[in-house]
Amino acid sequence: MKKLRWRLFLNFLFQFILIAATMLFLILITLMFAVIFFTKDYSEQNYYQAMLESISMDTGNSLRDLQMAEGWDDNLKEQEVWVQIIDENGNVTESGNVPEDIPNHYSQYNLITMKQTKEINGYSLAFYLETFYENNYLFLLGYEDFGNHLLQTILEDYGENGQIPDSHIPEVERILSESNGKLEIFDSNETLLLTIGNDLKVKEKPLNVFLRESSPNTFPTNQNFYKDPESDTLWVLYTPNDNAKELELKQYHDLGIAFAITGIIVLFITIMISIWNGFRYGHPLFIFSNWLSRMGNQEYGEVLTAQEKKQVYKRNGKLKIRYRLFKEVFQAFYEMAEKLDRSKKERELLERTREEWMAGISHDLRTPLSTMQGYGNLLESSQYNWSKEELAEIGETIKNKSEYMLRLIEDFTLNFQLKNESATILLQKRKINQFMNELIQKYKQDRTIEEYSLSFAPLEKDVEVEINKRLFERLIDNLIYNAIKHNPIGTKIEILLDKTTSNQLKLTIKDDGVGMDERTKQHLFDRYYRGTNTDEKTEGTGLGMSIALQIAVAHRGEVQVDSKVNEGTSVSVTLPLSTE
Repeated sequence: MKKLRWRLFLNFLFQFILIAATMLFLILITLMFAVIFFTKDYSEQNYYQAMLESISMDTGNSLRDLQMAEGWDDNLKEQEVWVQIIDENGNVTESGNVPEDIPNHYSQYNLITMKQTKEINGYSLAFYLETFYENNYLFLLGYEDFGNHLLQTILEDYGENGQIPDSHIPEVERILSESNGKLEIFDSNETLLLTIGNDLKVKEKPLNVFLRESSPNTFPTNQNFYKDPESDTLWVLYTPNDNAKELELKQYHDLGIAFAITGIIVLFITIMISIWNGFRYGHPLFIFSNWLSRMGNQEYGEVLTAQEKKQVYKRNGKLKIRYRLFKEVFQAFYEMAEKLDRSKKERELLERTREEWMAGISHDLRTPLSTMQGYGNLLESSQYNWSKEELAEIGETIKNKSEYMLRLIEDFTLNFQLKNESATILLQKRKINQFMNELIQKYKQDRTIEEYSLSFAPLEKDVEVEINKRLFERLIDNLIYNAIKHNPIGTKIEILLDKTTSNQLKLTIKDDGVGMDERTKQHLFDRYYRGTNTDEKTEGTGLGMSIALQIAVAHRGEVQVDSKVNEGTSVSVTLPLSTE
């Protein structure tokens, strides 16, 4: 069985490792999809910034220096953007689709100015600092901002002292109408001085100034502004945002869906593994259960049925793969069945030997016991020169001992006959009132028990019962003898006959004696049990109640006992009435 324990350990270890690996794989897939969804949503909120970070992820395989794949700038032309990669010294190491007026080297002053204004030579900028490599790199993406270009044109062509003269307003309205834009001019007191252009129904909140910087594409319009240093006026231009996406926090929704799908997959895999384990370990358990059932029915010769052998073994006699885990168990089954079969045969042989021995003892002892009884009678008759007292005492002793031994042998014989149903019991119809009256007279005429009160209550109307006269009389004798033997002088003993509601005869022998405890009641019908009262004589064979029960069963009857200490005992025998 040690090998079986190791196989079970390795089998379940492999299963749990496989399940853990599968769960880990599903979690990684879920996280990957979550990152993809998050990146997608992020790109919808800040298109150019997400594009720049995506470009940074397309760098080469070197862990020390940044390298871009060939042809990486082809996509830049399609997107109408340009990209530069700047090292720590301000030198451009890689570039794509860069206009001619964009420099190849940047000083600290240039970068500070670009960071503040987020533009260079009319191009709007997006920045991304890559710190993964040994040296840091700055990714710079430039694109033409139509709104910013339009605002600069209006400022240069039509602006004067922070205002737009009335003569230029029609032209500015035309330009804004063509671009579907709107211009607002505020003074230093936040008073709206001028509104020109289409009504875009813009409702701005103060914090939108920062949100537009981090997520510009979540707004339906682009916002460009200019602060005139001389007049202290603020110019704000709104233009339509073609890449606008409504902010719905979709990444959390998609992430929830991803985890829900993962949970469903995990649940499905768990159910499938449970079903697989159910079949894998369930079939052997069913076979083991069937084997145990056959063992319980003492069918030791058949360990596995023909159908079970086909399930478990191949044609070449080897165990199938799914049952090899229980190889030692099947081997132990065959060994156990062989031992149980051998034990059963030995037990049957022992039983036969014991019965034959008892039969032999009964036969061999009957003659000398009869002789002892005869000599006892002679001694008791005073034919020899013994004193009468001595002869009487000797004769009575021999007679009592011989009668006791004869009763013992008869009890043994009757007990084994009833147990093995070897005795053919002949039942005859008898009037129960008449039969019991004749039997009770024997006890009333017995002077040795005249100090016990014995009464009999017959049925109102006599009925017939099928009984064996000799055995049924022995049954009554045993029950009445027990009531006399185990109770003190003066005990009242009642013999009652009655009919039950199920049309059966109920014979009850009831006394008001010392009663018995629960332990005595439980063992009352056990062979050789004599109770726990040490004050009583132990001359009985210990077979009386066992024989009484077997006689009742042989008459298709039942025996019930009701008793409590110091409250008496009631023994009821229920027998079927004779059918007409």
